[in-house]
Amino acid sequence: MNPTIKSIAIKYGSIFGALNVLYILYAYIIDKTIFTMAGPGILIFFVGIGIYVFAIAKVKESQDGYATFKDVFSTYIISGVVATAIGSGFTILLFGVIDPEFASEIMELIIDTTLDKLEGSGMSDEQITGIIDKVQGSEPFGILGQLKSAAFSIMFNAVVGLIVAAAMKKNNPDEFV
Repeated sequence: MNPTIKSIAIKYGSIFGALNVLYILYAYIIDKTIFTMAGPGILIFFVGIGIYVFAIAKVKESQDGYATFKDVFSTYIISGVVATAIGSGFTILLFGVIDPEFASEIMELIIDTTLDKLEGSGMSDEQITGIIDKVQGSEPFGILGQLKSAAFSIMFNAVVGLIVAAAMKKNNPDEFV
């Protein structure tokens, strides 16, 4: 693998990973209800895509404006894996070692928020109970939950990365002569 691509991807993946850590710290220190909201998570997702696209632009810049599909995809996926590893590692450390009770507090908040939304939706009590039981049975902040989340994140990033790579690749015509 091209060392420049690897270096750029690790740098920007680390930047996004650090942003993820800051987001988690903000929720931990200032406002734990942020874990019950979809909006901030969606915003973070799009910020990540923006950072990965910026990394791709840096790779293209380092290669005189050209980058193959493989170069673009590699940059995107390596950045995503690095960011996911940093965010997941920090989450496991925070919820598993530093403050395991915080995970319980967040789960209670998630269950209460879910219950409030479901009761207003017109669902039957049996349907609501079934959904709440599934939420209670999940352990999203445990090691297994974080590993599952990381695997899903990497797979989803791979799909987005394929789309971005198809859109941003620019082959050097001189290399194919």
